[in-house]
Amino acid sequence: MPLLRRVLVVAMLFAVAARAQEFSEAAPAGHLSAAALLERGLPARAEALSGAAIATRWHGLAEIETRALAAAIGVRALRIAVGASQTGETDLGWSQVALGVGGASDRGGAALRGSARRRLLAAGDDGIGGEVGAGAWVAASPDLVVWASAPQLWTRGDPPPLERWLEIGARFERPEAQLWLSRAASPGAPHGLRAEHLGGLLLPAGPAAVWIEGRDHPARGTLGLAVAAGRLRVSAAVEGHPVLGETVRMELAWGERPWW
Repeated sequence: MPLLRRVLVVAMLFAVAARAQEFSEAAPAGHLSAAALLERGLPARAEALSGAAIATRWHGLAEIETRALAAAIGVRALRIAVGASQTGETDLGWSQVALGVGGASDRGGAALRGSARRRLLAAGDDGIGGEVGAGAWVAASPDLVVWASAPQLWTRGDPPPLERWLEIGARFERPEAQLWLSRAASPGAPHGLRAEHLGGLLLPAGPAAVWIEGRDHPARGTLGLAVAAGRLRVSAAVEGHPVLGETVRMELAWGERPWW
């Protein structure tokens, strides 16, 4: 594929209203984990040493694949996560390191997350940028979790490849099913600018779970499947798009309890 065409494809890809970035998991929205701490500032509930390996192919484009590793540790109320990722090839991509620090218990949690990013072919300091954000969640009742995430409160240097939106959401959790809703919007957007809404349903079946999600602007859906064996989990999610190709996420996670 010629370089000009690659640039046009990437520009089209990042023009869509996709809020996910490097540490976005093959998991339902609002999931709490090592990667969620790095991606959205949402720390896990339980004390654990955990990690995840994530691979994402955006809209079927081999030139824009993300490969990421994340690890986290929880000691009492403290939660710390570190991660590294690379997206794309040498003429289009970037690499990133990330850190998340916060606290959590069974009743709630909050954290700061930050990342430093470098475009692979940038010269000098022109391709270096960073961002800092935060997230929090509260168990409003034994069955209801509410979260808020603002991953990009501050940026510096090279502009980030995606604008990170403020997201608020709620999840209703029961042994037989989980339901969730969320709304994402740009904090500095003019009044009346449309937001992105998401709804989902998860159905557990012993060591496995399947979930579906629907988003608007444009209307599209996601189908996900996860299988757990002890504290090891393998999951995959496929998100369709009415214009672009499918986005496929694969994840291998360890050290975490299944979230169903």
